Amino acid sequence: MATLFVTCPVCKQKLALQDYMALVGVEVVCNKCETNLRVESGRPLRVTAVPVEETFNASSRPESYG
Repeated sequence: MATLFVTCPVCKQKLALQDYMALVGVEVVCNKCETNLRVESGRPLRVTAVPVEETFNASSRPESYG
């Protein structure tokens, strides 16, 4: 598995993503500022911040729904 790097648009932290996580539409969370990020482009790898209002569902952060 290849590792791809992208920068968080909010805190500028460098994030490492496995290649299967770098698919367009996948949501990840920045480990520094805990901002929800959505992969917008695969080549070049680009992410954008997702407003928290769009994440109020069970599939966004399944670890928080017991």
